Amino acid sequence: MFQKKLEWYSPKDPTPRVKCQCCEYISLAESGNYLICPVCFWEDEGMGWELDTPSGANHGLTIREGRANFLKFGACEPEMVKHVVSTEQRKLFEYRPDSNAI
Repeated sequence: MFQKKLEWYSPKDPTPRVKCQCCEYISLAESGNYLICPVCFWEDEGMGWELDTPSGANHGLTIREGRANFLKFGACEPEMVKHVVSTEQRKLFEYRPDSNAI
């Protein structure tokens, strides 16, 4: 049986220039290609900024729920805390909130 080798997508230029919908840090190289934010571990599927629309890539979590979890736990979900950068390393990313909507 023929099996195709699985390849993960990685942008040619990984420089962060796009804001994560969940934590609102400039932490992604681009939007809509399912990149995972190193600050909060939100998977960016490019679904827009609808706060209460369930995200398929994030197991049905909404941006509003992810933001509340980020404020409480430091990641979009409590189980993802072990995957995010440290609070100290967060300072390497620009925080650019649009609103106080949680």
